[in-house]
Amino acid sequence: MNCISELLVLDTLPAAVAIVAGSVVLYFVFLFKRSLPAIPFELRPPAESIPGWRGKEILDTPSIFVKSKPDIIQCFDPATGRSLGQVKATTVDELNDKIKRARIAQKTWAKTTFEQRRQVLRTLNEFVLSHQREICQVACRDSGKTLVDATLGEVLTTSAKLQWTIKNGEAALSDDPRDPGFMMMYKRAKVVYQPRGLVAALVSWNYPFHNTIGPIISALFSGNAIVVKASEHVAWSMPYWEQMVKRALNVCGHDPDLVHFVTGFSDIGSAVTSSPLIDHITFIGSPEVGKLVMKSASANLTPVTLELGGKDCAVVFADADMTQCEQVLMRGVFLNVSQSCIGIERILVQDTVYDKFVDEMTHLVRAVRLGSILDDEPNTVDCGAMVLANCFDRLEALIEDAVSKGARCLVGGHRHLHPLHPNGQYFEPTLLVDVTPDMDITRNETFGPIMVVMKFADEKDALDKVHSSPYGLGSSVFSGDRTRGRRVALALRTGMVNVNDFGVNYICQSLPFGGVGISGFGRFAGPEGLRALCVEKAFTEDRFPFIKTPIPPIVDYPIQDSEKGYQFTQQI
Repeated sequence: MNCISELLVLDTLPAAVAIVAGSVVLYFVFLFKRSLPAIPFELRPPAESIPGWRGKEILDTPSIFVKSKPDIIQCFDPATGRSLGQVKATTVDELNDKIKRARIAQKTWAKTTFEQRRQVLRTLNEFVLSHQREICQVACRDSGKTLVDATLGEVLTTSAKLQWTIKNGEAALSDDPRDPGFMMMYKRAKVVYQPRGLVAALVSWNYPFHNTIGPIISALFSGNAIVVKASEHVAWSMPYWEQMVKRALNVCGHDPDLVHFVTGFSDIGSAVTSSPLIDHITFIGSPEVGKLVMKSASANLTPVTLELGGKDCAVVFADADMTQCEQVLMRGVFLNVSQSCIGIERILVQDTVYDKFVDEMTHLVRAVRLGSILDDEPNTVDCGAMVLANCFDRLEALIEDAVSKGARCLVGGHRHLHPLHPNGQYFEPTLLVDVTPDMDITRNETFGPIMVVMKFADEKDALDKVHSSPYGLGSSVFSGDRTRGRRVALALRTGMVNVNDFGVNYICQSLPFGGVGISGFGRFAGPEGLRALCVEKAFTEDRFPFIKTPIPPIVDYPIQDSEKGYQFTQQI
């Protein structure tokens, strides 16, 4: 008490006030800036994901369709053909109910702080990092991929997106001050990013975990609710992913109705894209289906972001580091058995090193081993199975067309009958060389394990051959000359490019993802992806309360003299 009394004497009072005021300010800064921690939770993965599981029968002719049951999806492991059970397709009435509940939940969610949203993403990220193996095994069982491919394409990419959004999302969506200009100097001008409401994502089957979770991350952080239409080809794993997100929301005290999954055939997809209650659509798929999505969405003028695949090229100059280049390109082509939107589908090699490159790739491609990572002996599988067996005829036809026009198929070229998994869906790793732009395979996305190698003479020749394809998603340039690497990279008509690497732009989640040409338009990832899910509202207000916009009498209604009014406005 004596100390307090001494502080309160006249000459020490300002210091005491400053200390108290500073303490109060620091307290509120702490409250405002403090981080809400991740909340741990557990979720048991489906038993079928355990390695060596043998619970159900192997299907004679694996197919997602069930005769006489049009509302049922047959799920199976594409690596073995073993049944994973059946899933009932979502009905239109069920979809409409989910949409209604999501829109109600979003009204409350839109009022949450960025820190509350970060807590949900932290919670989800902690679960992903601490349950990597379980997540990868579920993805492997449903899509036939390997654990390495699942780690790179499912877990690493998803965690990178979560971490970037946690760290940078608020800065991307904070109010953006703008210069009001000389005439409006007495105004404040800014762009305000407000959530659209309920968004939808229709995603492909090649990465069942990442393709569903990625749009959810952006939707939730930007204040939206979301309906995810998952591919019917990976319907088995969808309940696990959905429960994961809903549990993260629930343990953080938020309404799980913010996120809904639906699955089914084209009818349910059409119901999503044509709904007047959907405020934005993200679609990942083919150009053909993308056009149908646009047409359906146009009835309500619903904005869309389309990622429609690619025919990505890698341009390899003679001065490239061939040891590094060949390793990267093997991964770039055969990652996920070539079922990647940004997979390398055309390799253009300079003529002076072409033959040596082909010889080396012949040995590497021939050594690739196929199998089921969850069922086969350790260290015997490099690549897994393909999700769609109905593409095999198309792949073989593209190879045959190329060979008939002068290409050489040095390795593979056909569907593969696996000795341990005869009902699995495998295609031989294939090396197709001496390919030219007149061959169908250079203009059609294969989405299959085919390394296509083309020869070029100089920069102009390389660019002409690259641009013979209508796609323009990703690309790579390999050269020891940094100036040339940058020059060629910037000359490529693609949405993304990596110099001396493949696909790393997607690990850099600060960068937008998307293409040009028939690869689609719009972007997800990066600030651009978050802002695409927002209404970019132009906002002005008075800078000073005592200065407002006046209407001069000479132009005030009713205008007394039109000519004088016109002359006055001319001078402005």
